[in-house]
Amino acid sequence: MQQQQIDLIRPQMGTRRALTVRRYGKPGTGPKAYFQAALHADELPGVLVLHHLEKLLLMAEEKGDLTGEVVIVPFANPIGFTQYVDMKPLGRFDMRTGQNFNRHYPDLSDDLVKTVADKLGNDAGQNVKIIRAELRRLIAERRENTGSLTDLQDLRFKLAELAIDADLVLDLHCDWQAAMHLYTSDSSWPDAADLSAQIGCEAALIAEESGDNPFDEAFSLPWVVLRRELGDRFPIPMATLATTIELRGEQDVYDHYAIEDAANMFRFLQRRGIIAGDPGPLPAAKCDATPLSGVDRVTATHGGMIVFAVDAGCYVTAGQELGYVLDVETGDKTPFFSRTSGFLYARVGGRLVVPGGLLCSVAGPEPLPGRVGNLLTAR
Repeated sequence: MQQQQIDLIRPQMGTRRALTVRRYGKPGTGPKAYFQAALHADELPGVLVLHHLEKLLLMAEEKGDLTGEVVIVPFANPIGFTQYVDMKPLGRFDMRTGQNFNRHYPDLSDDLVKTVADKLGNDAGQNVKIIRAELRRLIAERRENTGSLTDLQDLRFKLAELAIDADLVLDLHCDWQAAMHLYTSDSSWPDAADLSAQIGCEAALIAEESGDNPFDEAFSLPWVVLRRELGDRFPIPMATLATTIELRGEQDVYDHYAIEDAANMFRFLQRRGIIAGDPGPLPAAKCDATPLSGVDRVTATHGGMIVFAVDAGCYVTAGQELGYVLDVETGDKTPFFSRTSGFLYARVGGRLVVPGGLLCSVAGPEPLPGRVGNLLTAR
């Protein structure tokens, strides 16, 4: 294992931030997997999972079982780790800009199409090498041409540079209260089905573009666009499987979960030829993929107290009452319902809500009316 500290832009005099990066295996010897946790710095289950996964990787490396490269960023957001208000960590949004830490990563798709169109040929493997070399060049060029960077932009670029040429990109998150689920590209399904089954996902949500270019899509979308624009002329595989994995809820920071999750991710790496050894039989899948546009983001019509009638991790039917919002001043008691039959995979953790505030999310099998554009927001 090699550990590296990558300095980030100093936000102010007398301060310093750095990314910790640990590398297992040898670069260029086989497939590359990239893992990071806590991009939303108050989401900690993934940090514990990577802590346990690294123990397994270290043993595998000592035995000579690493046939590829694994890059680990155990906590991907030093900026968010220092944001506390009223003794509470606030790691989802940058307090300086108001921007979500998991949005607005560099989109290299259009530039990539232009620069590789005259370089590709009939060998799919060679095309992948050419494309990855160009991705490395383009991300460095984009950074150089951006000019003065904020500390948030600097963080985005440095994380992107670490993952830009990986075969597997796994960004570990969690929801408020939730079952295990993941997000990935349409074009990465059913390729990602073994990952979903191995880690026990109960929902797999797919979309080519969910809006605002979150971290995982910065690495899947270039391949999607290349295949769409040049796929009729050249063989271009979907060479990067990028996914956001939601490790249940934010309070689910337990060794019994994390040890099992780490073991399952280790077995997934074995299946993908990055670690030698037999991963054993693939567990039976708990779900098939459903469109992200089929998710009903149930919202409140007025402010008040949330009283849920259904837990996260339950199947519900269209029109089913999921709970109500109570305004004890006016006496308004407004039930809320699901527009679709499906799996209620997440609900909010707090019990106070404002008008239009998110209550819960139900994964349905078909796109819903109005669910276009930015699919990660409530409407």
